Amino acid sequence: MKLIEVARIVNGVLYGRKDFLIKNILPPEEAGPDDLAFLFDSSIKTRAGAVIARKEIRGKSGIVVRDPRRAMYQLLKRFTGKIKKREISPLSWIDKQINLPKFCVIEPYVTIKRGVKIGSGTFIGAGAYVDEGVIIGKNCTIGQGVVIYKNTKLGNFVEIGAHTVIGKEGFGYINKGSYKRIRHIGGVDIADYVEIGSNVAIDRGTIGDTTIGKGTKIDNLVHIAHNVKIGKNCLIMGQTGIAGSTKIGNNVILCGQVGVSDHLKIGDNTVVYAKSGVFKDLIANEQYSGIPARRHKLVLRALARLYHQIEE
Repeated sequence: MKLIEVARIVNGVLYGRKDFLIKNILPPEEAGPDDLAFLFDSSIKTRAGAVIARKEIRGKSGIVVRDPRRAMYQLLKRFTGKIKKREISPLSWIDKQINLPKFCVIEPYVTIKRGVKIGSGTFIGAGAYVDEGVIIGKNCTIGQGVVIYKNTKLGNFVEIGAHTVIGKEGFGYINKGSYKRIRHIGGVDIADYVEIGSNVAIDRGTIGDTTIGKGTKIDNLVHIAHNVKIGKNCLIMGQTGIAGSTKIGNNVILCGQVGVSDHLKIGDNTVVYAKSGVFKDLIANEQYSGIPARRHKLVLRALARLYHQIEE
C-alpha cells in the first residue's frame, strides 16, 4: 500500500513522498527504511521510512493526524474485513437440522449440537464445541478450542479467544459431611460487541444468568463466577477473579490481578488498581487500591506518611 492511500484511510495530512510504498507496519524500534510506524510520542526515534504522528517528523515521509492511536485503529480495521464466504470443513460435526447462514466459516473438528443458531458472518475455529441450544449472533468470532455450554446466548460482533470456556457450572457446594455440588440451571448472556480473551472462564448462573454488558472487554486469564452481572463498556484485565453474584456497574475498570469477593456491588465509572482485594461495596466515580481496597487517594497519603517515617 502507498502512503497516500493510508492518508485517505486515516484522514490525515500527507507530507514527503506521496508514492512511498509501505513494506510492513512495525513498532518504531523494529521498523526499517521501507516500513511505516506509529509514533504516539513524537520524540521517539525510529529508522522507519514513514511515520504517523501528531506533527511532521524531520527527514521522514509521513502523515499528520490529531490522534495516532485512533489512526492505528482505523487502519488496522481496514485490514480485517467481514466474512463474505461459506466454508464448512467436512471434518466438523454439525447436527443435520441446523440451518447454517450463507456467510460463515467453520473450521475442522468443530462440534455443533442440535438447536444451535448461528448468525451470518460468524467464524468458529478448529476444535470448538458448541452445546445444545446455544445462540450465536451475527459476525461473531469463536476462537480455536472454545467450549460454549448450553443456555448461553451471544449477541452480535462478539469475539472469544482460544480455549475459553463459557457456561460451565460454577464453584457451588453444600457441606453434608462431604462437599456436594449444587447443580446449576442458569445460563450466560453476553451482549453485543463484547470481547473475551483466551483461557477465560465464565460460569453459568446457578439460577438465572451470568451477564456481560454491551461493549465490555475482558482480557486473557480472567475468571467470572456464577450470577455475576457486569455492565456496559467495562475493562476487566488479566488474572482478575470475580466471585459469585457480584454486580459491576457501567464503565468500570478492574486492573490486573484484582480479586473481588462475592455478593458485592461496584458502582459506575469505578477504577480498581492492580493487585487490589475488594471485600466490600465500592461507590461510583471513585478510584481504589490496596488490600483491602480503599480509596486510592487515601492509600497514597498513608504510603507517603509511612515512607516519610522510614526515611527519618
